[in-house]
Amino acid sequence: MVDREDQDRLPAGFTRTGYDADEQKYYYTDADGRTWVGAEGQRYGTLRPVGHSSPPAAAVPDEIVARDDNLKRLQNESIRAMLPFALLVLVVLFLVFRFVDSSSKDIGKGNDADGKIQVHCAQGYAPLQINKGDTCWGVAEGCGLGVDELLGLEGNERVECERLRVGQEICVPV
Repeated sequence: MVDREDQDRLPAGFTRTGYDADEQKYYYTDADGRTWVGAEGQRYGTLRPVGHSSPPAAAVPDEIVARDDNLKRLQNESIRAMLPFALLVLVVLFLVFRFVDSSSKDIGKGNDADGKIQVHCAQGYAPLQINKGDTCWGVAEGCGLGVDELLGLEGNERVECERLRVGQEICVPV
C-alpha cells in the first residue's frame, strides 16, 4: 500500500520501497524500475541513483553565511546595549575605591575639616602657617635651624618638604 503522503511529496512515478536502518537512508523506485536513494537521515529531499556518489556540498552555502553574518550583527548589538551599564558600574566602582582610598589616608593623621594637617607642637614651640613661596629651608633658616633639625621637632613628624602646601602648619621654636 502506498502512503498518501509519499504520493504528494515524491516526483511522479516514484514510490518508497524501503529503509536501511544501518545507513539511515530511504530507497525509492521510479516508473522505469531504477532504484534511487535519499540523503542520510532525510525522508524527503534530493534523490540520486543508487551507486552514484553524492555531489559535494558547497563549501559555505549562502544561507549559512547570511545566518552567520546575522548572528554576528545581533551579538554586536547586544554588546553595544550592555556598554552603558558596564560603564556605569565601572564609574561607581571607581568612585567607591577613590572614596575608600581617600578616607584611609586620613585615618590617624589628625586632618581637620579643610583637609589641612593639624600639628600639635611641644611646649616651647608654636605652629607657623606656610605662605606662598615658603620652603622648609627658608623656614628653618629663619628660625636658625637646619632642615633636618626643623623636621625633627616634635609635631613635624608628618611634614613632607616636597609636599608643603599654602595654609599648612609647621612647628617652629618660639
